[in-house]
Amino acid sequence: MAQTAEAQLNKVVVVGHVDHGKSTLLGRILLACGKVPEDRIAHVEKICQDRSVQFEPAFLFDALQEEQEQGISIDTTRVNFEYEGHRFILIDAPGHLEFLKNMTSGASEADLGILVVDCNQGVRSQTERHLKILSMLGVRSVIVALNKVDQINYDQSIFEQLCESTRKIIEQQDIACEEIVPICALAGDNIVTASANLEWYVGKPLLPTLICVAQKIALIEKEVTPFRMVLQDVYRFSSSERFFAGRVESGTIRVGQDIFFSPSGKVSRVESIEKFGQPECQSASASESVALRLSEQIFVERGEVISLVDNAPEVDNEFRARLAWLSLAPFNPDQDYLLKIGTAESACKVELLKDGDDAAAQPESGSLSNGAFAEAIIRATRQVAFDRATTGGVIDNFVICSTFETVAAGVVDNRPVHTKRSLKVNPNLRRERGYVERKRFEELNGHRGTVLWMTGLSGAGKSSLAKELEAALFERSCRVVVLDGDNLRFGLCADLGFSADERSENIRRIAHSARMFLDTGFIVVSACISPFARDRELAREIVGADDFNEIFVFCPLEECQRRDPKGLYSKASSGQIKAVTGFDSPYQSPQRPALRLDSSKMTVSQEVSMIISLLEEKQVLENAKAEADQYLIKDKFTLSAHSDG
Repeated sequence: MAQTAEAQLNKVVVVGHVDHGKSTLLGRILLACGKVPEDRIAHVEKICQDRSVQFEPAFLFDALQEEQEQGISIDTTRVNFEYEGHRFILIDAPGHLEFLKNMTSGASEADLGILVVDCNQGVRSQTERHLKILSMLGVRSVIVALNKVDQINYDQSIFEQLCESTRKIIEQQDIACEEIVPICALAGDNIVTASANLEWYVGKPLLPTLICVAQKIALIEKEVTPFRMVLQDVYRFSSSERFFAGRVESGTIRVGQDIFFSPSGKVSRVESIEKFGQPECQSASASESVALRLSEQIFVERGEVISLVDNAPEVDNEFRARLAWLSLAPFNPDQDYLLKIGTAESACKVELLKDGDDAAAQPESGSLSNGAFAEAIIRATRQVAFDRATTGGVIDNFVICSTFETVAAGVVDNRPVHTKRSLKVNPNLRRERGYVERKRFEELNGHRGTVLWMTGLSGAGKSSLAKELEAALFERSCRVVVLDGDNLRFGLCADLGFSADERSENIRRIAHSARMFLDTGFIVVSACISPFARDRELAREIVGADDFNEIFVFCPLEECQRRDPKGLYSKASSGQIKAVTGFDSPYQSPQRPALRLDSSKMTVSQEVSMIISLLEEKQVLENAKAEADQYLIKDKFTLSAHSDG
């Protein structure tokens, strides 16, 4: 929820089984707050009189004549109101299974949910489905309104039994049950003020409870939620002036801060922030639509996620997810669907998993029907940026579309697609240790051992940098070895191709080679593309986190294609070869490298100097000959340095 100078706007979705009293509750809230015009009340009173029924507050909220005739909410209805200085948007989401897609649309905008449960019926199967939807759409907290408490004669023991069973069902969906409030929506009991019929109830009425919970969630989000802004478009007003427009989804951005674009991996600095009617602002927060003017005019497109440099989202072309199928047309595993996440779009394939928690949703045929749930792997044709729920990020919800409709909604699962490779080792083998400890090698060498893992696109300059760095370290009397990706494919990795699995095996072999040199006190320089984040993390585990220094040699793809030192991009564009990283095979930029070097702006000498400074900072070269360092940095502005993590 956004924190602004004016009262924050709280979006609350109200869900529950059909006939449990959602619309009645919302109508009663509007009446209690004096937000219903007299002519509207008179109109509803006349309708009820004509039908010889009791006055029904639900008709104040249901917007369509058809809904009044059928007695159910068809579409999501939104009403703005204020209570004691707090602003709310109440979203009435349909409870009938036929209108599940509309309910999904409503819930996707909410920060908090109110679950209405009939005291006589308790939580029904359809309500459990709605809880699954809320969980998938990022609603992590709900308040339960136990309605029709008059029909159980305001009995405390029955209420407490319902509380226990309801709370258990909610928490099974990874949703926090903040409070459970007994109410009678039709009579207005315990909505705004305490009810004389509920003397045993020690909590606050529903609306005061809603305010307390909303404030609690807003405070938590303000403290822990990272900055995320989805890029809507780039507006160009002159050859040198561009504005990057979008909506801030969470967190805060300020003038002067460095920002990171995912999935492109580009970095710039915010020079100014502009809002409608406020040309010059110093900051922007969640829910605000703004335009950023940057210190350098980088080239990015709609679909990028903007973050702070040290807290970027994940980037991949596949992820595990939980899905709700929303289409009358059954799932087709062979069909090409469209993935929409943030403002990014990509063609994708959907593969259902067999270990889903809803067996009825995943029959042996592998098909899905309307309203069913499943676990799946989404494989996109291009890289997309996303968060997972455990990271506290917000770019974790998405929809899947066919040519004509939205067919599914989902959330990125916390579990990765790929599990760690389990290599079977012969039980008769035994790992041997050398007679000389690594520490003694390091004492002899005059420096500590470490691994500098350079990653970047082909043409970014990794090999050139590695050779210059090798020479600089040699001049310092360091023991250094360069593991160049191309050189290793002539020998150790000559049997490997360029499929995803073979690329992973290539990195695994290089990492183990680096570890062997490290154990004898060498400074190891690895120069290989290593395009996948999961493979670089495996290399970090093999080498050891304390000795692994990821160095991102960044260069814009267009510049790499212009350089094209090996002719790979031209061959790929003419169809002679495939699986060229950055062209038709993905590259996942490091989120938090030890160093980020922009080779399109820095000289090789400047890059070497920054790596030397890193080694000195980490006390790898504390005993080396500092006077031999002839590489001096001339411009630190183009470098983003972060703690290794």
